[in-house]
Amino acid sequence: MIDRKQLGIAVVGAGRIGSLRAGLAAGHPAVNFIAISDADPARARDLAQRIGAQFHSGDNLAAISRPEVNAVIVATSEGEHLRPVMQALELGKTVLVEKPLALTLSEADGILAAAEKRGANLRVGYSRRYKERYLIAKEQVMQGRVGRIVGASARVYNSRSQALAMLKRNPGATPVGSRART
Repeated sequence: MIDRKQLGIAVVGAGRIGSLRAGLAAGHPAVNFIAISDADPARARDLAQRIGAQFHSGDNLAAISRPEVNAVIVATSEGEHLRPVMQALELGKTVLVEKPLALTLSEADGILAAAEKRGANLRVGYSRRYKERYLIAKEQVMQGRVGRIVGASARVYNSRSQALAMLKRNPGATPVGSRART
């Protein structure tokens, strides 16, 4: 019988989303190795201990370049995606990067060029894009079944403090970022 445990995952970023992704990886039967890295080595260590990861570091490249790792999840702050994504792609690793891919079009172009050059798999983690309810809504809109859309509203399920923290980290990433209160 073939051993289904064959994935080695590096999770870069031990914050809220990195912790979620690492926990999911730890419970998946195909994952046999997990490395955690974070700019804060203590945070990487704590998450690694919590989920039973085999390696942790304050150095992203140390986790990404482990020979056991064949896929990398980049769950850092939005403005810190570029470097670990590029490091992983340069090593030919499969990459899942949390949205956004990059903060600028030129950074995104560079990431895509690196993925194409290495033939690496690159995916962006859109948490709701493929949920059935959104796909049905999109289909209804595309078929013209809801009429002409003249406006829309949305709810953000992050707390106000989380939303403001995101804007503070990357004030130029959104037109309202410069207006975020401190």
